[in-house]
Amino acid sequence: MKVIEGKPQMEYPARVPLKVIGHAHLLKAEIVASVIVAHLGPQAESDLQAGVNCKGAYLSLTFWVVLPDEHAERPLREAIHKLPGVVMQL
Repeated sequence: MKVIEGKPQMEYPARVPLKVIGHAHLLKAEIVASVIVAHLGPQAESDLQAGVNCKGAYLSLTFWVVLPDEHAERPLREAIHKLPGVVMQL
């Protein structure tokens, strides 16, 4: 990561975490993983194995994704947000 005039600038491709939080009975890791592959192309198999944390009625899934450029993240997040059960993303 470069810092230009006090603001960090990402270098691409960039491997970043993607956390999806939603209703445990609706949110499915395999569906989120398929959306990631559809938008970003093949990812490392280990990156598509979500870290899972469940607390009460909510499920948190953490994936690692490789963003090819600065334009890839927004459409991916918009597609994930439309999935059943998704409450928020970090």
